[in-house]
Amino acid sequence: MTSLIPKQGVPQIGRFEVLSKIGQGGMSTVFKARNPVTDEIVAIKLASRAVVGDPQLVRRFELEYATAKVLSHRNLVKFFDYGTHGQLPFLVMEYIEGCSLTEAITQKKHLREHEALSAILPIADALIYLHKRQIIHRDVKPANILVGANGQIKLADLGLIKDLGSLSRLTKTKMALGSLHFAAPEQFEDASTADERCDVYSLAATLHTALTGECPFGTGTITTLLHRKMTNQYDASISKLPGIRPAVDLAIRMALQADPARRPKSVSEFVAYLTGWKSFPADLRLPGGPTQQGPTKVSKKTGQERRKALRFETDVPGNCRPALGSAAQVWDSAVIDLSTTGLCLQCNRRFEPGIVLQVALSSDLCEDVVPQLARVRWIKPADNKLWIHGCEFVHPFTDEELNGLISDLMERTKMR
Repeated sequence: MTSLIPKQGVPQIGRFEVLSKIGQGGMSTVFKARNPVTDEIVAIKLASRAVVGDPQLVRRFELEYATAKVLSHRNLVKFFDYGTHGQLPFLVMEYIEGCSLTEAITQKKHLREHEALSAILPIADALIYLHKRQIIHRDVKPANILVGANGQIKLADLGLIKDLGSLSRLTKTKMALGSLHFAAPEQFEDASTADERCDVYSLAATLHTALTGECPFGTGTITTLLHRKMTNQYDASISKLPGIRPAVDLAIRMALQADPARRPKSVSEFVAYLTGWKSFPADLRLPGGPTQQGPTKVSKKTGQERRKALRFETDVPGNCRPALGSAAQVWDSAVIDLSTTGLCLQCNRRFEPGIVLQVALSSDLCEDVVPQLARVRWIKPADNKLWIHGCEFVHPFTDEELNGLISDLMERTKMR
């Protein structure tokens, strides 16, 4: 039985027993810790000694907690408490068992398109939630995205948040904030002017890195990297990874433009381009690669089956939920047919055409199957108050990938 009394000789931060160090940055160190009263495992962000001598940095810790403690979103790390350890302020947060997106990218070299989108879309959802509350994150990057062992994706570290509704102005004029590889160039000119288009930029840079394993603007000195950012000098994602969809490449390139006015105006618009639900302008010309020849065509017709790929009739249990949206609810569902390009999904919830769903198959089928992103194209009622949804994969399977999955389902599958 675990003791609920702090162990003698074990270091403590406040009332919490320190178990291990998780990571360290310029202004803080993060520890895994245990609450000896509840036995709960938490993460503690302890300010460095350099913070104590700067009232502005101490105040930033206080503001981070004051802003974050009232937030509630499935893709945001929860904040529990604030305190001081000696003179050092600390924050108590939800502990996520898993790794950062940086570690996931390093381990795999780069992520497949559907894996990258499965990590980025939940973060986009969290950012939309923050922006609706007039909060700009300003430090979206792989290191601040946590991938839980249970597949949950969470955005962490609100230390550079800008609360547009607050009278507190901790960012001085001409003060630069953000991580060099991922922050928008205007954050290095005057971070006080940051708006949601900064988070759009950082999200796109993070997606590029996840897809290619490389930061979009390469390596070099601060001056070199800032010059590349200001002059749009980068290689398109598709030039490094030819297999990705053109819509993904173009959306990233739109969002990485130095001029904020030329980026998608919101995270929602970026996602609409990214998932192919919004057409690109006919006269779109972008740096980083070949120019776009005309608009992409997006079919919005509903009510009919248009898949030409070979379909397999199945009875595969699973669950689904909107990839975007503040509701945390997950609905049980069944995949009633499956092809390389899409699926038919049956559940007792009606999703409107155009919604992007995250569809997870039963975990006993294949342990390493990543939840698939699928856009609803049409719907029709079924018996017993159920709805059938015809869905198109955001990133289709290859024949080999589908065959590998179908082989696990063979006993309950027949060719259609």
